[in-house]
Amino acid sequence: MSNRQIIFIATLLLSAPAAVFGQGDAGGPVYVEADTLTHEAAQDRIEATGNVRIRGRGMTLLSDRALLFSERNEAEAQGNVTLMSDGDTLRADRLLINYQDNTGEVEQGDAFIKKGNFHLRATRMSKLGPDSYRIEKGSFTTCDAERPSWKFSASDVEITLGEYATGKHALFYLSDVPVFYFPYLIFPVTKERQSGFLTPRGGNSNKKGLTLNLAYYWVISPSQDATVNLDIQSKRGVGLGVDYRYIRKRGSEGTFRGFVIYDTEQQRFRGDMSQKHQEIVSDTFNIKSDINLVTDRDFYRDFAEQTGVYNRNQLDSSLSLTKHFRRQVLTGEFHYVDDLREDLPDNNKTLQKLPVIRLTGVRERLFGTPLFFSHESSFTNFYRREGIKGQRLDLHPVLTAYAKPFGGLEASAWAGYRLRLYNAFDVPADDGNNLPEADGSHVMGLATAGGAVSSTLARVYETEHGAMPRIRHVLIPEVRYSFVQERDQKKLPFFDFDDRLVGENRVVYSLANYVTGKFAGAGGDAEYRELLYLKLSQGYDFSETRRDLLTLVDAKRPFTDVMLEARVNPLKQFSLSLDTRFNVYDANVSTTAVSADVKDGNGNAAGVIYRFARDEVEYLEGRASVALLKPFYFNYASRYSFDREDFLESFYSLEYRHQCWSINVTYRDRVDNKEFFVSFNLGGIGSLGTVRVF
Repeated sequence: MSNRQIIFIATLLLSAPAAVFGQGDAGGPVYVEADTLTHEAAQDRIEATGNVRIRGRGMTLLSDRALLFSERNEAEAQGNVTLMSDGDTLRADRLLINYQDNTGEVEQGDAFIKKGNFHLRATRMSKLGPDSYRIEKGSFTTCDAERPSWKFSASDVEITLGEYATGKHALFYLSDVPVFYFPYLIFPVTKERQSGFLTPRGGNSNKKGLTLNLAYYWVISPSQDATVNLDIQSKRGVGLGVDYRYIRKRGSEGTFRGFVIYDTEQQRFRGDMSQKHQEIVSDTFNIKSDINLVTDRDFYRDFAEQTGVYNRNQLDSSLSLTKHFRRQVLTGEFHYVDDLREDLPDNNKTLQKLPVIRLTGVRERLFGTPLFFSHESSFTNFYRREGIKGQRLDLHPVLTAYAKPFGGLEASAWAGYRLRLYNAFDVPADDGNNLPEADGSHVMGLATAGGAVSSTLARVYETEHGAMPRIRHVLIPEVRYSFVQERDQKKLPFFDFDDRLVGENRVVYSLANYVTGKFAGAGGDAEYRELLYLKLSQGYDFSETRRDLLTLVDAKRPFTDVMLEARVNPLKQFSLSLDTRFNVYDANVSTTAVSADVKDGNGNAAGVIYRFARDEVEYLEGRASVALLKPFYFNYASRYSFDREDFLESFYSLEYRHQCWSINVTYRDRVDNKEFFVSFNLGGIGSLGTVRVF
């Protein structure tokens, strides 16, 4: 059994009776009822016999006979003893407590602890002192049956709170069959987090072979812990993983995760490492780091399991410092990218930003006028081993004015100037890819401007007599204009897409709808829920030359795609979202993303996502959780690519949940790998015990 359970059970069984019989600071009156009550003055003894019932201090004690010795500070209950408190129950032949030296004893005890559904039986349970306990010939389980599916037993367990507990001749049973024997166990006894082994996990994989994962959770201090994993793989070797977590003063915190394995198939060490830290130096200054490193480009494809990890194509690492002033925010960041794409032989041509320094000014009113000044400025140093390098200074001051000309109309207008200054070197010869002519400095400025006019119209729809639900509908029409000066930027250095700003002379008109419901919640409290969000928009570009990834405008075709965004939540159990763009000239869909989710709150759920971008990607992702066949629970997730006409990945999980144990079987089918895992859990304690075996 786990140390926490022994502490809790022993404390309840051996401390609580003392409170019932009037230990010092228990507080509150105690009422004694019995067929017969007698008092012997010579021995200062009170005896209660026949249907004894003692109530008070949150507990009830029933027995055939009870004795209270005031002079000796002892109390004893005999015959059909039952002690009840907050759903917890102790039955025993005899209970003895000395509430002066805090000792006591229970004979033939059978205890049930509601929290965790713990059942404990023992020939004798003894409290030897304030923090010392002993359990003789005891057994423990979380199964309710008279013949439990599993249990632990030990001939003798000694416990010292705050230190250690030791057990002799411990056995783990499946039904009545002993499966594991431990001649001697020792484990820490604390009331907080506890170190110990976690549930083993085994399986089979095409790439890894037979696998077994053994994990140990280590409580280093109140502010630090770690998990150490031993990952045994029959085809690849033995790996070692560490997950370390910590917290510091002022809310500072961090994590470290690392894994290393000597790959017997490739005859080399392989692994990865990630580190995250946030240091809150003061209310206005903090430091953040997010470091991710890997030994080789194929590591995740060979060893990772989760989608988004095994198929990642780059790793980002950063270190940033942020300082807040009254109306300014200064940020410095070192950003390093490790490109993992298969078609690149190495990382020599990957562009790094070492560092990026940004200064952002929040809008501030100028001298009591309706004008507001803001700016976004940045300095970036670009570096790579092979290819163009250099620096870019980007300055963008903006003046904004706000007004409410009449009624509910709101208007704003802004004007700015975006100035970019470059210093470039190691520029390759122009090969037709619009590279600058030579090393050196380059300068270009672009005028920017815009404006917006909008209004907010709202109405509340009441039901009869003001009862709930109530529906609130908000309608926001808006017209927005944006302008970016069109200039030839082919001869500027090209580090990223901020070096090729798309000229813009466009007006966008939109209509947004928000429908919110006010419902009667639990306990009579009001509950608010978004029922519908719907936004329809389109743009008209006067220059007829705009290009971007989502909104296409061809020459002589100034109208942009019609954009529709929607979220529908008619019921708490159902939601639907849509984001699509429709080309009005070709009468077809340019892009779309639609998803639907349904759940019943009882473990049954289903969801589907469809994504499409013309001539780019088209796939369908589905997932389902089924709890209709309890105690069997089924989970399924899959992604199908219409481009490849094949499944990218499928995941199956089947779990059987008994009242006091469960077994989970998972199968993952990827294009390049198939994995099968099995894990077993014991109800109430999770693993097979937080123990160290000698």
